[in-house]
Amino acid sequence: MSTNAEKVQVSPGLAESSCPGDSAPVTRETVDAASVHSSVKDKGTEDSEYLVVFEGDDDLYCPLNWSFKKKSFTTMMYACCTFGPQFSSSVYGPVIGDVATLYNVSTEVATLGVSLFLIGVGFGPMVFAPISEVYGRKIGVIVPFFISGLFAIGCATAGNLQTVIIMRFFQGLFGGAPVSNSGGVLGDLWRPEARGIALVCYAFVVAGGPTVAPLIGASLSVSGDNGWRWTSYLCAAYTFVVAIISAITVPETYHPVLLSKKAKKMRIATQNWAWHSRLDEWDLTVNEIVTKHMARPFAMLMTPIVAAMCTYAAFAFGILYLGVVAIPVEFRVVRQWKEVPSCLPTLGMFVGVVLGGCMNIYAGRRYARILRANDGKPVPEERLIATFVGCFLMPLGLFIFGWTSHPKYPWIAPVCGTTVMATGFFTIFQGCLNYLVDTFLRFSASAIAATTFTRSCFAAAFPLFGNIMFTNLGVAWGSSLVGFVAVAMIPIPFVFYRFGPEIRKRNPYSSQVM
Repeated sequence: MSTNAEKVQVSPGLAESSCPGDSAPVTRETVDAASVHSSVKDKGTEDSEYLVVFEGDDDLYCPLNWSFKKKSFTTMMYACCTFGPQFSSSVYGPVIGDVATLYNVSTEVATLGVSLFLIGVGFGPMVFAPISEVYGRKIGVIVPFFISGLFAIGCATAGNLQTVIIMRFFQGLFGGAPVSNSGGVLGDLWRPEARGIALVCYAFVVAGGPTVAPLIGASLSVSGDNGWRWTSYLCAAYTFVVAIISAITVPETYHPVLLSKKAKKMRIATQNWAWHSRLDEWDLTVNEIVTKHMARPFAMLMTPIVAAMCTYAAFAFGILYLGVVAIPVEFRVVRQWKEVPSCLPTLGMFVGVVLGGCMNIYAGRRYARILRANDGKPVPEERLIATFVGCFLMPLGLFIFGWTSHPKYPWIAPVCGTTVMATGFFTIFQGCLNYLVDTFLRFSASAIAATTFTRSCFAAAFPLFGNIMFTNLGVAWGSSLVGFVAVAMIPIPFVFYRFGPEIRKRNPYSSQVM
């Protein structure tokens, strides 16, 4: 391979994370390695001459140039990995009563199995993001995902409640690796103009987990006294099968790691030990892990942009898990449905997710045109267009669900409410996430980690008070109370659409996109 072929002109700091010909730099959803590599300077002509980079749009070694079929399969497998923890988070919900009865504790104590699982998911990105930066996506996602299955086995065989709760926490902690890092695979595979649609299709699978799991959990709950244990066995079996298939069939996608492997092959083939990649020049230290991956997300949460967007996205995400609690109360307690049929209406939320995804696809195609007109430079505020509709749909759906909960109204009315609510949730959540990624290009990993942590905290808290709230206030006023909070948050996307550029100018983390 000639030296000239290797010396491709690319932007500093993104040499190994984008292929020449991109209309815009590849967005990092879960890692900000570009910020590290951008600080590495060429150490003279010799080092620059032997720096290994991608060779162009026809270089099939670059994941951006892979075939559509290969990219789609890889995206699907990582989505399946992410589906597992999302499914596990809520499949435990319908069996909470069984666990409470078995160990003679209150429902609120047994609900800790859901809440601590989600807390673990929140801390997962802090632990596993550095691993994916140094060793690649496969090790950073599939290995922890497989380990989460082992903790699912531990939960299934637990002899006391303490073991159940501890196993659920660590199952969520290791399951947090695909939840956070799999999104970065989309940045590795898809160019900006196609990434929005890929993200929506990926999110369909992810959001399907919490909405279809309650039905399966309820079915296992009525199968026998140990039905609650089979929910964990099912999660473990799914995890092991998907992890093994992924380990065998899914290729590495992380650009820096691919180039590091390429440089190693060239050193062996040419016996010239000067060939290297940017990753070979970088050594991840404990100090860097603490300051970048652990401290920075919390520092960014103190800024107005991240605080507002993370809170809004996390609140919307919490509403999704609140729906998982509220729907059984509405249909099992109020309407006196049996256990399994009372969980069927959660599928209405999945329909809402699909409708919200269609809205986001339309908004993504619109944004692609804006991106091309702006020479590939992100315009974060334009990511909020679909959110303008979703911010009204979410409280509207909550009010419909609440005030049609009386048995005198047909069952389809509250189900329609959950569908409208979920449509709003999906547009809000994805709009906020896209806004943060485009705003903090260099520090998008930290922004996503902050979002994951915040949303996990909200999702963990909502089930704890949701059952009490709906039982004491009733479904109508319980839904209305949450709906009023959602109404109070409506101005957030409009304020940032109008004043976003001025706010970003004063933010030290977003100045690079101005």
